[in-house]
Amino acid sequence: MSRSRKKVLFIAYIFPPLARAGVHRSVRFARYLPELGWDLTVLTPAERYYPPHSPIDRDLVKKIPEEIALESTPVFQGAASMFHLKDVLRGRQASSPAPKPKVPPVTPKSAKNSAPAKTAAASNAPKRRGAMQKAKDLIYDLFTIPDKDVNWLPYAVARGMKLHRREKFDLIYSTAPPFTDHLVAHFLKKMTGLPWVADFRDPWARAPWKAEILGESLRGKSATYLERQFVLAADRVILNTEWIKSDFAEYYGPQLAQKFSVITNGFDPQDFAGIHPIAPARSAKKLVITHTGALYRKRNPQNFFTACDNLISKHGVAPHELELRFVGTVAPELYSSFECGDALRQVIQVMPPVSHQEALQYQLESDVLLILQPGTSMSVPGKIFEYIGMRKMILAITPRGATADVVRENNLGMIADPDNLAEIENCLLKLVHDFRNGGLQPPSVNGAFTKYNGMELTKQLHLEFMKCLRHG
Repeated sequence: MSRSRKKVLFIAYIFPPLARAGVHRSVRFARYLPELGWDLTVLTPAERYYPPHSPIDRDLVKKIPEEIALESTPVFQGAASMFHLKDVLRGRQASSPAPKPKVPPVTPKSAKNSAPAKTAAASNAPKRRGAMQKAKDLIYDLFTIPDKDVNWLPYAVARGMKLHRREKFDLIYSTAPPFTDHLVAHFLKKMTGLPWVADFRDPWARAPWKAEILGESLRGKSATYLERQFVLAADRVILNTEWIKSDFAEYYGPQLAQKFSVITNGFDPQDFAGIHPIAPARSAKKLVITHTGALYRKRNPQNFFTACDNLISKHGVAPHELELRFVGTVAPELYSSFECGDALRQVIQVMPPVSHQEALQYQLESDVLLILQPGTSMSVPGKIFEYIGMRKMILAITPRGATADVVRENNLGMIADPDNLAEIENCLLKLVHDFRNGGLQPPSVNGAFTKYNGMELTKQLHLEFMKCLRHG
């Protein structure tokens, strides 16, 4: 093989058929890097070692070029036993519970009673931990640094070294989360001296949700330490929004900031070849608003539902004029948000997770595509770029920040603050008014269509790789 082509070890725990968040960025890069002169070897866990109930999408495998070498490894299972032991020590059932449904039932408010309210109040109250529980949590933390996927580390590092002895890679690329990917790359960088490009798809040590999830735990403190080690060791650091880059630059200072570059998320143009947005027919009587993807943590539709309910109860919108579709997993802690009045229950449809291609079809059949991104100003959900590729009107319920910037700067639709109920209502009222009058047309996204094209974004990654080789 001619050495005019360069070889890269592509470290990605999340890679098809595993369809966890972030997979589409890796798929796009893997799909287009070979066209730019890169021979990829993807290092990833074998499917049989995926965590239980992992989302699988075999259609994504079809997007990976045949010339890419896929190296799948075992995963150490002892850590999984430790997680199970922790549950047993906490008094939970020793046997594995049946998986919870991925979507909530849309139930009437009358189904509520005082017991859940007490449970919710109790869950929000500060929990006191005894010495024994603290010891158990410490042991658990030790086995989940930097995250629960660290049990892949020994096999990944060993296989990575074996592959390098055979392939003589020119460069290492890792994408995170999970941040175990960066830990694997960090070890391999130290052992081989190869240039390393570290891609942070999300903020980590200073993420808005870190304090809520990790707090002052050992895992929380380790995130701060390990992130610094990764930034120091990597030759180039990729962030996916300007807001995250600004956070990193302010925290690490101007010298290290010279390593930082932004490559946004995007969409794969081949997914949209031949697709043309379906404008609502003038005879259409129902405005369809769709959200595709998982709802979890602060991605809570409660205020959105309240605003929709107000449309029906206060503003004369009939239930048959509106349809709200939610396609994807909903975290059990958000099920209560789907408890609603009779009128709104007629409007909401909740569908289980589907393949990426089916999700695109749901988007195509909609009039408005919904973004729920509260609680963070730094991140942009990947689905917004698919929405751009679909050339559909976007309703973004998000605070000031990176997501709002994408919508505003590219004239993609409407923005409402998640905590401002009146603002959400006003956006919905305008959408209904325009729809009734035949004026709800797809936005002009030509500039954004080029800016977030996955082929063009992969060229940016290629340039980062070349910088490493020139300075490595």
